Amino acid sequence: MRRADLLVGLGLLVFAGLYFSQSFSIVRGFASDRLGPAFFPRLLALALAVMAVALLVRAASGRSDPEPPPRMKIGVFIAVLVLATAYVFLLPRVGFLFATPVLLGAVIWLLGMRQWPGLIATAAGVTLALYVVFVRMLHVLLP
Repeated sequence: MRRADLLVGLGLLVFAGLYFSQSFSIVRGFASDRLGPAFFPRLLALALAVMAVALLVRAASGRSDPEPPPRMKIGVFIAVLVLATAYVFLLPRVGFLFATPVLLGAVIWLLGMRQWPGLIATAAGVTLALYVVFVRMLHVLLP
């Protein structure tokens, strides 16, 4: 696994460098804000590079891999896939603020969380956070 981590880390680092260099070809428009349209791609490239370096350091240190998580049952996987497909079709009809917490709550329940207060709080909190970021801060219209 150590050799694979080294190869993946190097590959991701090269990809991050190429991705970052390509961000300089993004043309800045007249109405662009202070950060410009290239800010987010550069931020993604930097985050990818940091994670690639962390993977390289871990692989080079020779530490053993942590215990792998248990495999997801095929029934749970299919149920999540069906829910995600239903979400895509229902989103334009019922709207983001109704469909998203229902989907998140169902997926969280399928993945094993059975404490209703935490499940409801997580689904509602993630929905609210997404709404604030996209609608209030980025001014993206959601269905």
